[in-house]
Amino acid sequence: MTSYVQDWQAVKEKIRTDAWAGQVYDTLVETTEWWIGHYADSPDRIAGWGHDFFCESCGTMIDFVREEPYGNLCSGCGHRSKGARFDQAWNYLYRDEAHKHVFYAGVLYRITGDARYPAFIRKVLSFYCDNYEHLKVDVKPGYVGKIAGTDLCDAVGMIWLLQGMELIKETFTAEELRHYRTKLFDPQAEMLDSHSKSIHNIPCWMKTAVGMTGMFFGDSGYVERALQGPYGLIRQLQEGVTDEGFWYEGSFHYHFYCVEPFTYFLLFAQIYGADCGGMEETVKNMYVFPAEIAFDNGFFPNPNDGWPNIALTHYAGQYEYANRLFPDPAFEYALSRSYGDYYRQTPAYGGMVENTPHGWIQRLLFGRGEYAGETMRRTTKNYPDSNLCSLRDGDTALFIKYGLNTPSHAHPDLMNIELFDGDCLWSHDISSNGYGSFLFLEWQRKTIAHNTLVVDAADQLSRSRGIVLDFDQERNRIRAKAEAVYPGVDYVRDIRLQEGRIEDIFQVISEDEHTTDWVFHCRGRLETDFETQPCVSPGSEFGYQHLMNVRMFTASDSWSVRWVMPGRTLTLRMEGCEGTDVYLFEGYENTTSQIRPGILVRRTGRGAEYQATFTFEKQ
Repeated sequence: MTSYVQDWQAVKEKIRTDAWAGQVYDTLVETTEWWIGHYADSPDRIAGWGHDFFCESCGTMIDFVREEPYGNLCSGCGHRSKGARFDQAWNYLYRDEAHKHVFYAGVLYRITGDARYPAFIRKVLSFYCDNYEHLKVDVKPGYVGKIAGTDLCDAVGMIWLLQGMELIKETFTAEELRHYRTKLFDPQAEMLDSHSKSIHNIPCWMKTAVGMTGMFFGDSGYVERALQGPYGLIRQLQEGVTDEGFWYEGSFHYHFYCVEPFTYFLLFAQIYGADCGGMEETVKNMYVFPAEIAFDNGFFPNPNDGWPNIALTHYAGQYEYANRLFPDPAFEYALSRSYGDYYRQTPAYGGMVENTPHGWIQRLLFGRGEYAGETMRRTTKNYPDSNLCSLRDGDTALFIKYGLNTPSHAHPDLMNIELFDGDCLWSHDISSNGYGSFLFLEWQRKTIAHNTLVVDAADQLSRSRGIVLDFDQERNRIRAKAEAVYPGVDYVRDIRLQEGRIEDIFQVISEDEHTTDWVFHCRGRLETDFETQPCVSPGSEFGYQHLMNVRMFTASDSWSVRWVMPGRTLTLRMEGCEGTDVYLFEGYENTTSQIRPGILVRRTGRGAEYQATFTFEKQ
């Protein structure tokens, strides 16, 4: 058996000698002390759905203010959202924060020996044990939990509680442990196990909570139920992870969200000497894959559902755990792009997304000051089982999603591309934010919000795997096909990349006549050398209703437009075709206050071919 942290004296020495560690420790103490002094939950609070905690006016995630129950003030537009669903989401977030601070309190006890930290942990556990039968939640049927809103959030909470308890385990009496198990952990484990009925990221958390409960309380039956069976952790990895190590739902956020509980499970397995059925190698590969595919500035391509603008820095804590479990150069690379100048804030909640420019608790426990991050060379690579490809040459990179493995969390955007050059992510997938937000429903999950092609101004219908017709790693080229994107309509996209230049041929194959819209969104100021006329949006639904400041021109000859940012320009040139209407517009990103310009190229006929060239220039 081993321990959660191998050398606590080394942690204390980091705090004493390293400025970054001292800052992390001071922040950790400050936030945990607030909870020790103010924690006061009530069985009258009804826990709701966290995805409801988004401004009803602008779509910004509402700041959780622990000192102001039900204030629900939007920092983006100043609107105060009122009503039960917002208040219940606040209740969930309160308990979620309390659960995390049980873990933080356990860490601080190991560092300081202060008995107030175990007392806080006991206070939280006692609240749930004393009130378990009376707790209420209000969430969608099929996701009902008991303490934190959804069953998923219950599972996440149990995992935080168990980790905090592990750190102070020697302070519990046998009677206390029996009480906590009987009143809280047994009923939670039984509920979570019974709700695990699919290959999906949610059962991964629930099964992990069951297995960690078994390890902590010495019940091998729970561990067996977590690992085995049609929806056990071993089968989740066998069926849910692609050959390349990507979670099959096709989202980088959900990839990390899925691998996170496995990481805690493996750490507990090391502590308790449990056999994990050989899952270690798959979990390790799940951390290598994202490091391979991230853009050079640390941001990820962001297909399908997730959170906007995610980067390596947002998952630094997980990479610290991974580097502790099975060290790898890929993890060193990821961590070298997680702190300092690479740090970015994120609006995401749930999972291990907390970080600061100096790191967070995981770096304090397992990490260090410097990481050797320059040894990992990322190259052009196709990932056919994941339906993704990354083309790279020098400072230029392109990401394409050409198929899907499941409709779960999928966006209707086959053949969507993202463009990177230098240190700039010019054109990115905005992904999504809270599922209760109107922007998610009306814009972010619509085909028009992506860099792909729309037929007859309606969302794509296909949820199928893509087909790679040709892939040439040396020439940085891929030619991929998506079949039946709409009834009777196939796509073929042929892309070749060289540093500073991308050649893109997008074919629509159909025997029937359709209106096709080639769409591209990009950062910067959109400029043209020709006259445009104001006009209405070229569509009235499927997200078209949100196109703003629309202007157009008609072109038969070749034409070009450009997006300009300080010191750099991206130029799009498209070959001419009779009957082409070009629309310039502005569209939302993840809130109504974040706008970027785009272009829509419309043609009508039996099939179409769009020949475009992107060139990047620096002044």
